[in-house]
Amino acid sequence: MKRLLARADFILLAIVIALAICGVVTIYSCTHQQSPHTVTLQVIWIGLGLAVMGVMMAADYAKVATFSLVIYGACLALLMVVLIVSRTILGASRWIPLGPLHIQPAELTKLAIILMLGSYLTARREQGNQDTFAVVASSLGYVALPALLIFLQPDLGTPIVIIFIWLVMLYIGGARLSHLGAFVFAFLMLFTVAWSLGVIRPHQKERLTTFLHPEDDPRGSGYHLKQSLIAIGSGHLFGQGFKHGTQTQGDFIPYQQQDFVFTAVAEEWGFVGALVLLGLLAALLVRALLICMLVEDLNGRLIAAGIAAMFLIHIVASVGMTMGLLPVKGMTLPFVSYGGSSMVVNFAAVGLLQSIYMRRQKITF
Repeated sequence: MKRLLARADFILLAIVIALAICGVVTIYSCTHQQSPHTVTLQVIWIGLGLAVMGVMMAADYAKVATFSLVIYGACLALLMVVLIVSRTILGASRWIPLGPLHIQPAELTKLAIILMLGSYLTARREQGNQDTFAVVASSLGYVALPALLIFLQPDLGTPIVIIFIWLVMLYIGGARLSHLGAFVFAFLMLFTVAWSLGVIRPHQKERLTTFLHPEDDPRGSGYHLKQSLIAIGSGHLFGQGFKHGTQTQGDFIPYQQQDFVFTAVAEEWGFVGALVLLGLLAALLVRALLICMLVEDLNGRLIAAGIAAMFLIHIVASVGMTMGLLPVKGMTLPFVSYGGSSMVVNFAAVGLLQSIYMRRQKITF
């Protein structure tokens, strides 16, 4: 085991710890006046996440993958439970209450789908039919059911994340671009029909369209984006200083420590601070992609690619929406935003990356 630990990616470990520290500092600045206990909870979640990461590092990812169907089934069961007993927050029922804690099964499902798809596509490759349309279509079954259950919560963002992960893993697994393009076109058509028939709820439509013209409703659907742009713009080069951001300290952006945490960094630490944070996030993606390229085992490569895709879409969506480049959607910034389930899942994902990296080649004794 000591020989394995010596092969760990300590650069990746340093990156995620630096991101977590940045998140704790930012969350403290956002919440020390209204809810000072929030940063304490975040530190607890980070501690739990580090413990889970350690367990995943010690475990052989290949052995973990053998339980992918069990993990996947458990997450499906939790998604069904969440529709029955979940706690409703801001019109959404996504959390299962466990005393003072609340678990969000949709976050756990992302990692479960990555493991499930990795095992499935690896098996298809061994049979020599990984690039057939039938394999692409059948693999969609592992994505469609959890995506539907999450959509019913309602949550539109997570199904998009899951589909993106599915597309990336299929591409890495050898699927043809023509097949993937056909499914992307089908998704767009399905989304258009859902929009026309009212399946997409009015508040979801507002979020998807407001970023184009936030000035049309500055006190309603455009409020978050307007305040976000003010916060980012007021940071200038070096920021207004820790606990001195006018928007952040004035609580102008609701739940800023979660989906809009990037605005607090940009306002209080300025362009330089935001650039440092983006550099750390870019380094996280680079390390994940490097592991994907170095590992010899196909299943390990697929899992690493899925994790990289998960991090990528969260980073792009979270930062992009705060700057008005993408629709406002509930997307956490990995290791920075407040959130228990997302933090633990992110650390578990890094633990899997470490396990893959440490076992990227056979060890000779």
